Amino acid sequence: QHGKFCYRGRVLDEEHQPAPGTTIMILAPKDSTVITYGIADNAGRFIIPCDSRSVIAKFSCVGYKTTYRRLNDFNVGDIIMPIDAVALQQVKVEGQMATAYSDRTVYLPSQRQKNASQNAIDLLRQMAIPQIQINPIDNSIKDNGGGEVSIFFNNIPASQEDIEGLRTADVRRVEYLEFPTDPRFRGAQHVINIIIQEYEYGGYTKITANENFLVGLSSRTNIFTKFAYKKMTYDLYVAANNWDNHHAGYDVEGQYSLTDNQGKDYTLNRRETADNVHFRQNQYPVSFRASYNTDKVQIQNTIGYSHSAYPVQEQSGSLVYSPSKGDDYTFNRNNPSRSNSFSYNGSFVFALPKDFSVNVTPQFLYSHNINSLTYTTSSTEPIIRNARENAYYYRVNAYLNKRIANKHTLMLGINHGNTINRLQYTGNVLYSDRFNNAFVSGQLCYQAQIQKVNLYADAGVLWEQSNINGIKNYDTYPYSHINIRYTPNNKNAFSAYFQYANNTPGIDAKASDLLRDNEYMYITGNPLLDNSRHITLNLAYTWLPSNIFGMSAFGNYFTLINRQMTAYEAYDNGQALLRTYLNNGNYTQSEIGLSAILKLFDNSLQLYVSPKQCFNRSTGIFNKSYNPFQITAQVTYYLKQWFFQAYYQSPQKMMFSDSPTIYKSRDFYAIAAGWGNSKWNIQFTAYNIFNRHWDSADRYIQSPLYLEHRTVFGTNSHARLNLSVTYTIGYGKKVQRGNEVGEQSGASSAILK
Repeated sequence: QHGKFCYRGRVLDEEHQPAPGTTIMILAPKDSTVITYGIADNAGRFIIPCDSRSVIAKFSCVGYKTTYRRLNDFNVGDIIMPIDAVALQQVKVEGQMATAYSDRTVYLPSQRQKNASQNAIDLLRQMAIPQIQINPIDNSIKDNGGGEVSIFFNNIPASQEDIEGLRTADVRRVEYLEFPTDPRFRGAQHVINIIIQEYEYGGYTKITANENFLVGLSSRTNIFTKFAYKKMTYDLYVAANNWDNHHAGYDVEGQYSLTDNQGKDYTLNRRETADNVHFRQNQYPVSFRASYNTDKVQIQNTIGYSHSAYPVQEQSGSLVYSPSKGDDYTFNRNNPSRSNSFSYNGSFVFALPKDFSVNVTPQFLYSHNINSLTYTTSSTEPIIRNARENAYYYRVNAYLNKRIANKHTLMLGINHGNTINRLQYTGNVLYSDRFNNAFVSGQLCYQAQIQKVNLYADAGVLWEQSNINGIKNYDTYPYSHINIRYTPNNKNAFSAYFQYANNTPGIDAKASDLLRDNEYMYITGNPLLDNSRHITLNLAYTWLPSNIFGMSAFGNYFTLINRQMTAYEAYDNGQALLRTYLNNGNYTQSEIGLSAILKLFDNSLQLYVSPKQCFNRSTGIFNKSYNPFQITAQVTYYLKQWFFQAYYQSPQKMMFSDSPTIYKSRDFYAIAAGWGNSKWNIQFTAYNIFNRHWDSADRYIQSPLYLEHRTVFGTNSHARLNLSVTYTIGYGKKVQRGNEVGEQSGASSAILK
């Protein structure tokens, strides 16, 4: 080919990825005869010498619609090729979408699942991974044993803003790991690592709007921007969340065992019934992150600010006593509050010579909190309590890793942190508090990855001190974790997990202040409250026989020894009760369950079910057994760029480990429909459409001196409609990772076979 002119350009698909192999025909404008031609290279670029001006270019490639352009300039620029899917009826090549390895399980999301998802949690819900559980109300993620699951993007910790702002079209695969020793995972025990397409430069901006109807004002909007240049990536998140409704409160009926003025014991029934409720919340978070990432160095710094205010938390209604005092009473409770929070999170990972690596993660949090309570009844003096608090928290984790012969890893970890509270009460009571809870720990970890077996074990010692207004309490205790995973092949995985560790009560449970809650109830903490030890044992089996079916069966055991327990004692010569905390009895929870997913009709229909039987046992002052059954089910149908989904969760029933409480929520169900592509995602969901009541849960307290039934009201169980829309603007150049799927080589080989 030769010519005195030269036409240059690039051919891309609708996601701005190269379309290699595209044939470019240069045609004469008069009769469309072929003058010359060229073929796009692997980067989609083409250079075609030609002697003619003002020609017609014909772009054609299998899988894309043929495109024509009139070329009046030699610099053609980018040509976008619309996708034209061609169904191959005679030959069907299918890759393995889920693969088990000795250290992880890898899942490949389909294009349908990515198009139907608005964020990371949405994508995990669409994928229905059988090894994790997602709460539909608060979107929290736990493993089948109830343990916390940390989310990472490309081996980097993902914040809540990252999770909300993820561009799902960029997701390449999802990995589930148990006890990874890679220092970039910062010692997390259970990890979802989402591998995302990176950018050489540029990024995307994502706008999300979420509105609920039929439940008052419920609005969430946010903007997430990611920009990358060379080794640096910058993320910015800004949001505005606003709620305003008249259905967030509770009715409470309490039975008090008291003593009258003559010293005689009697039982008083007290019932608050809320007739008017008003709840309003405004939240405005902003966060910024800068990341530097190379093969040997990973540095990440995140700063954030959040303003959260509850200008109105008010309810009023009737107050009835039995035996009756002869009058009808009323009550009014108003509890406005606001908080301004600042945060810093850092992560520094360095690969050193001779297979050493260092990981340091500092964290600092600060909150300024203002909380006011005014409680009045028509029978007693008002309770007025104003609190102002400065709360600080810092923590530093440092780990030194040594890799030995690519099969063994040793890790030495040191952790230090402290919680500091400076608190003042005014009103009916005057207190000036200084609280802190500090700890130092050291641990040694070992991991062996030998063929089909992955073993993780650690042992450590932790020293802890609490200081509540000068009352100090010390504790030193050992802890250990052992996790064994056996993967005989890429379709089966067995795992066993053992933990011996500690439960530390919150600083609020150790507060020494004495506060009045109502006319017959006072509350306080216990500065000398001891820590509790616990033992955990989990067994799991994951079976991934094909893309059509996958399941995980599990059994869990947890026991909490000498646990923290809420208790009620006689106060003021028996004329009132005092709620406090003490160490009393043991709590044991065990469960067996199954999570399974079935895909039919070329993966267009997806069925997910997870039944679970729980067994709870409490000893001590709350001597009770409780064995609820729960089930979750989800059906999803994909039709081109549309999806339709139905979800059901049976009532959540549980026994609290630190309170003599049984909790029973209402069932939760939803029907959703949505449409999405790489830029837009629109979802419409109807929740609990047949429920007309506002009560969402019941709580039952059973203590020797106090019984309570509390009916909680809210919008979770009421019928509501939700409209959620995201729009993503992509720009820049993505990294062309021929080896980005290198860690997925097993899956690629399966596809080729």
